[in-house]
Amino acid sequence: MMKSWAELKKDGQVALYFLQLSNQLIPSYLPLIIGSSFFYALTPFINIIMPRFIINELMGGQRMEQLLLFVGIIIFGNALLNSINRFGAVKVELAQFKLISRIELHLGHHLMKMDYEEIEDPQILDLKERALALAPINTQGALSKMITSMIKMIQSIIALSGLTAIIFSLNPLIIIIIMAVLLLNTVIFKKTQQAQFNFHQMLTPLNRQFAYYKSLASDFSMAKDVRLNNMSPYLLKKVDRYHQASLKHFGQLFATVGLFQGWSHLNLQLQLIFVYAYLVYRVLIKSILIGDFTMYLAATNSFSNHISTFLNSWIELRQMCKYLDSFRQLASIKPQKSTGKKKVNLISPATLEFKNVSFKYRGSAEYTLKNVSLKIKSGEKLSIVGPNGAGKTTFIKLLCRLYDPDQGEIMLNGINIMEFAYSEYIKLLAVVFQDYKLFSFSIKENIAFDQAGNNSDQAVRAALKKAGLLDKVQSLEKGLDTPIYKTFDQKGIEFSGGESQKMAIARAIFKDAPIVILDEPTAALDPYAEYQIYTKFNQLVGANTAIYISHRLSSCCFSDKIAVFEQGKLIEYGHHTELINNSKIYAAMWHTQAHYYTQ
Repeated sequence: MMKSWAELKKDGQVALYFLQLSNQLIPSYLPLIIGSSFFYALTPFINIIMPRFIINELMGGQRMEQLLLFVGIIIFGNALLNSINRFGAVKVELAQFKLISRIELHLGHHLMKMDYEEIEDPQILDLKERALALAPINTQGALSKMITSMIKMIQSIIALSGLTAIIFSLNPLIIIIIMAVLLLNTVIFKKTQQAQFNFHQMLTPLNRQFAYYKSLASDFSMAKDVRLNNMSPYLLKKVDRYHQASLKHFGQLFATVGLFQGWSHLNLQLQLIFVYAYLVYRVLIKSILIGDFTMYLAATNSFSNHISTFLNSWIELRQMCKYLDSFRQLASIKPQKSTGKKKVNLISPATLEFKNVSFKYRGSAEYTLKNVSLKIKSGEKLSIVGPNGAGKTTFIKLLCRLYDPDQGEIMLNGINIMEFAYSEYIKLLAVVFQDYKLFSFSIKENIAFDQAGNNSDQAVRAALKKAGLLDKVQSLEKGLDTPIYKTFDQKGIEFSGGESQKMAIARAIFKDAPIVILDEPTAALDPYAEYQIYTKFNQLVGANTAIYISHRLSSCCFSDKIAVFEQGKLIEYGHHTELINNSKIYAAMWHTQAHYYTQ
């Protein structure tokens, strides 16, 4: 009992969340569905009540003026209400489409505003997958079904209030019998819904398999491996096994659902037999007229249908709440990162300082950075080197405020960077990470983003020229407007690895920020090619502050200072010559790799 109450309370919270969200996004939406439901619920009453008067009039006095009046009420009443209902249905459908679009946008905005720490948390990633895969807004239609269920419940409540009064005037016992049958069918319907829910839960991993097989068939980068290893028969067998497993589970589901639906229809037929028998009996003893018979029969059937619709909609509503709960949980995660209000106004000079900074990732017992203290003067070129896992990228993530230090402070011109508004602070930084991303937008948009207007063309071309990619872009038919990748346009361009890196570097050049960071964006290149890119980029940076991250030493020769990290600690710091003369870890690393940079 306690468990059922807890589940009901949870479903109520989910439904209330989406009602509040709907009202927030489209204030007119809830009044619209209530108003349209009212007119929809009124429509059946004309066809339930008016035939009674027509039939009784035909069986009695046959007054022509009365018959014409009753027929006119039916014709014009139906025409008016059906027109209103059709107009309302179109409005509701459009509003529902608009609402779902805005909810998707709301979720997208929320995901992009979430703390970076959250989106790297495995538990949050699992929640995101459940929210977007198990209960997607469009593909499973969970939100549409939930809203539709609410609308049907409102319509049924309005209709039932009038139908109850009509049937009660005949015999209250009929209502009790109908309710008993429908409650039994509701239990059956709930079992059907639970079987379907369990089926979809079970089918998720199978669908994930099929999605992977489908991606193999459409990913032409796999073509050589598939052909040279004769993988086609092997892959087709896997697809066939997927289909066999799916058919087996679908067969089990259909058999279960069919059995439940059979019992439900049998119960409804027994109910119908009782109602017909009772009404015939009342006609035979002349306690009701033939017109009354038709009215009560229609009212009873309509009452039964509306009760059934209400209960089934209630069950479906709760079922959709289970699907959508992951969405609510994900959307309820609020940003925890603190942010100040100070503006940076593109501070120059910009001196950065780490003061006794320590940090560990959520769920980790070990610190990734341990008591790091380091000052980077304005205009200085700093290379940060060390083996994989030394804490280099974490150092940059803290500097970029993707994470906050657990201990210590990061200062900008003597002010804690947390005191600056984040949107202001990131104006200072132009960052190219190892896993940089290009988007399926135009070349110009990939470099300038929201500044990609006509006035930015010259600056974009200048950035591309400095990055060594302008000639390539100008040779394209659409020039700067050429889309990257073929996602939206078959004439899109697929850049090579080296060209993609130049695009990422051009993006950083275009931003023209006072602090430039390269976090191993050339890791896929050989050491000498990496050295050449760092050399060229160092010239492009000019008087700006530059921070280069690598486990190789390509950038060290021309850097003002070198910071050597190992196991989260800053173990060496100084100029290249100074560190070579110290004959410690840096010197050993340099002598191992030096032949790459002295060709």
